[in-house]
Amino acid sequence: MKRIVLVSMSALTLATLVAVAGHTVYASDHDDGETDLKARALNLSDHFAFKSPADPTQLSLIMYFNPRSLPGKQYALSTKARYEFHVSRVTDKTATPTSKDDVVFRFEAGAANLAGVQPVTLTVIKDGEELGKTTGATTTIGASKAGNITTNDTSVGGMTVKYFVGPRADSFAFDVVRFFQVRAFLAARFFGGPGGTTGDATATLADNCRGDKFLALGGETNPDNDTVNLFNPPSCAPDFTKNLNVTAIVLNVPIAALGGTVFDTWSTISVTE
Repeated sequence: MKRIVLVSMSALTLATLVAVAGHTVYASDHDDGETDLKARALNLSDHFAFKSPADPTQLSLIMYFNPRSLPGKQYALSTKARYEFHVSRVTDKTATPTSKDDVVFRFEAGAANLAGVQPVTLTVIKDGEELGKTTGATTTIGASKAGNITTNDTSVGGMTVKYFVGPRADSFAFDVVRFFQVRAFLAARFFGGPGGTTGDATATLADNCRGDKFLALGGETNPDNDTVNLFNPPSCAPDFTKNLNVTAIVLNVPIAALGGTVFDTWSTISVTE
C-alpha cells in the first residue's frame, strides 16, 4: 500500500526531503490548489517553528492547510489522513539536514459530531518508539469566532503537550495579481527577445496601484522616492487572502522533551493511495 505525502517545510529550519520506498512525496507551497488526488482538507499550506513568545522553553509548531476557507463556513479534517509534525535533531544550525524522524507528532481525526466537532488523536513517536496516544477535540468555526477556543492540554508518555486544531484567519499576505504581472514583465524584458536569449526592450509594466511609473526617471515623483517601482505599495496592494481562513494545527511542546536544542522541522499530510 502506498502513501501520498504532501510536505511543507519551515522557512527557518529546512529539512532535506528523502523519497522513502513505498511513498510518493510532493513539496507544498502556500496554495497548491485542489486536484482529483488532493481534496481541500489535504491542501497543505505553511509551516512555522519558533520558541513560544509566552514561554521560551516551549517549541511552537504550526501547520496550515485548507487555504482560502470561507470565513463563516465549517470545514473538516480528513478522516483518512495523517497530519504530522516532524522533528529532526541536529548538532548545529548550519549542519546538513538529515530528514531523520527523531520525534513525530501525528494527528488523526475522527468523524464530526452534529456540532461539527471532530475527535483528534495525537500519537507521539520518539526515536522510533511510540510514547503513547491522547485524544482531544477540534474547535468549530462558531466557537472560534466567539473566542471559545478548545486547548487540548495533556501528557503523552511523560511529555506534556498543548495543541489546538481549528480555523484561524490566514496570516499570509500576498498581492498575487501584481506578482504575476511583474514576473511576466521581467521575463519579457530579460528573455523575451528572439530565441529567448535577449530581452524585449518594448516590454512594459502598468503603473502600480498608487500610480507610480515602473521607472521614475523623467521627473516623476512618488512618496518613497523609489526610482524603480515594480510592486504595489502596502497602502493599496490587494491581499488575496484577506478575510479568508485556514485550518491550523498548533502544538506546544517542551524543548527539553525533544532531546536537543537545535532542530529541523517540517509538516506532512499523508493519505493511503
